[in-house]
Amino acid sequence: MTIKERIGFVTLTLAAALVGGAVSGHIFAARAVDAAAAPKLMTAQKFMLVDAKGNTRGEFNVTSRGVAQLGVFDGTGTLRAGLGVGADGAPALGIFGHDGKPRIEVGLANSVARIVLYNPNAMPQATLAVAADGQSGLDLLDNTGIPRASIVVATNGAPTLRLADQHHGRIGMDMTPDGRPGLALLGTDGKTRAALTLNADGAGALTLFDANGNANSSVP
Repeated sequence: MTIKERIGFVTLTLAAALVGGAVSGHIFAARAVDAAAAPKLMTAQKFMLVDAKGNTRGEFNVTSRGVAQLGVFDGTGTLRAGLGVGADGAPALGIFGHDGKPRIEVGLANSVARIVLYNPNAMPQATLAVAADGQSGLDLLDNTGIPRASIVVATNGAPTLRLADQHHGRIGMDMTPDGRPGLALLGTDGKTRAALTLNADGAGALTLFDANGNANSSVP
């Protein structure tokens, strides 16, 4: 499975304040009283949180597809952050802009951890993923969502860099596990036309390919 197929930070802020013993004791006592008076069980399909003006600022519910989700809204009612867990157990976190469009997505699905960054038009422009087998990859896309550059590190530690035009990969660079680098140049149809490699003994080789991708000459 490629990185492109797998790609479909949670920031936690803790604030601590130092208070006097008498004050902290009073707070803890009040919390104990509130906890004792609180109902032991509450059951509902949807919870809504509103501010003093009655505006919805939070929502906790389960969708028709079985996704348990928590949404947090700003003062204008625009969704700014969402946390959800699918029926299959896949969790995801979304961060949204002032217009409600997604800007950051963090998720875990099929043991693949991923981060997706979106531009202001809600098009993905950068993705980072790590698979269960340890393979990792980074994709960079243009502002229309077309992949233009990627780097993958295989489970054996071998890295591969690919650069593409709007239709096909055009440049490929890799390094074998034993340290032999290689460079490939591809035509507009995605077929390799030239390759430069360095063998284990340090000798370099240049290979040229015809329009069908078959080697027709090499140096040496």
